[in-house]
Amino acid sequence: MLINFKKILPCLILALGLFSITPALAIDLENNIQYQETKLKLNGHGTRIRFFMKVYEGSLYLESANSNAEEIINNDVPMSIRMDVISSLVTPDAMKTALNEGLEKSTGKNTGPILKEINQLNSILKNEIVAGDFYEFTYLPDSGIHVLKNSTYIDTIPGIDFKKAFFGIFLSSNPIQKSLKKAMLGG
Repeated sequence: MLINFKKILPCLILALGLFSITPALAIDLENNIQYQETKLKLNGHGTRIRFFMKVYEGSLYLESANSNAEEIINNDVPMSIRMDVISSLVTPDAMKTALNEGLEKSTGKNTGPILKEINQLNSILKNEIVAGDFYEFTYLPDSGIHVLKNSTYIDTIPGIDFKKAFFGIFLSSNPIQKSLKKAMLGG
């Protein structure tokens, strides 16, 4: 098979140019976080990569260390996922699309039972996103997922079913990125 470098070269130049336009941002990772009265410890942390570019840093916080993804998804206990945006390519629309695709994968394309909650999530993600912003999705059993942007409370999305689907985006048997799942599980 012959490679046509005249067709590939412009694509490579464009891809390399994107790397220089959107440099990855370094983040300060917290080993412990506290929300309301709940204290959580860093379980694992990794980088989400799309099209060979670092997009955000994903961190999983639990009450105690756990590497069992299914158990974490199903547990009705406090936990949090933090997403630190490190690329200027992350926009509200891109984030909505990625999370919606992740929810489709996490639920095996059965998002009907949580459609109201998905619409609520989409309405939350409407404001500008810039590199350096961070989102915290903290689940508390009696109320749901508390969504914060840059430590400012935005909204609470209720329900254990939505929590399972949301955490499944990162931890299910069909996660958005296997290496990110492994890293968030401490591996």
